[in-house]
Amino acid sequence: MIKEPQQRPPLYLLTGLAVGLLAGLILAWILWPARVIGVSPASLDEPYKEQYRLMASLAFAASGDLGRAQARIALLQDSDPVRALTTQAQVALANSATQREARALAGLASALQGFVTDQAATAQAINTPDLTRQDQVSTPFESGAESASYKLQDQELVCDSVDTPPYLKIFVFDANANPQAGVQLVLKSEEDTADLSTGLHPEMSPGYAEFILTPRVVYSLSINGDEMMGGIQAAACETESGEPAWGSWLLLFNAEP
Repeated sequence: MIKEPQQRPPLYLLTGLAVGLLAGLILAWILWPARVIGVSPASLDEPYKEQYRLMASLAFAASGDLGRAQARIALLQDSDPVRALTTQAQVALANSATQREARALAGLASALQGFVTDQAATAQAINTPDLTRQDQVSTPFESGAESASYKLQDQELVCDSVDTPPYLKIFVFDANANPQAGVQLVLKSEEDTADLSTGLHPEMSPGYAEFILTPRVVYSLSINGDEMMGGIQAAACETESGEPAWGSWLLLFNAEP
């Protein structure tokens, strides 16, 4: 019985495959690498959200800056931030290798819960009508000091989704890094002037205020009559999937001692 010689694939096919693979790697890694720009923490998958909570908790454990920690956690847009931190702390507590992480997570959860409780009590006391005063107007929280001076601590462009308009998100803290409600802000452009106030969105933070920017319009921001920033305008960005979108500016201000 005569065996037929085994046929081998032509050499040019193997060479073409190798060249194509090499060209694809060069295009993907060097010439046009994947870019992730301005991804919002709220768009992260749950494992990465857990890492974000842990980093925020460890930073709070080191600095004690509750205002900054609250602003960071608010970016995750959890329906119940305290519960999310507590649940993650319980999981970490079950592992002997993550006791430090568990204490940090539980510490931030406890601090946030205590702050929310205190603010709720303050809001209830302020909003309880005084029947002896006919001109009383209830406010969400106690107003901030009108004479305080502020400085910009941090700014960041976050890219939520293609359906999210270009927000200006402002967090204001007092000199002790506590969120400050009732601070008056003015946003001016050549066409209009908008009066803002912190404390109208307590689900985000008592020191939070927001405004939807009109694309191609330039704004300036003032706090208590002092101009803090100019040249504010909507900025384009890319979502995690590479889609073009409008980004939201996140600004953090602290009162000067």
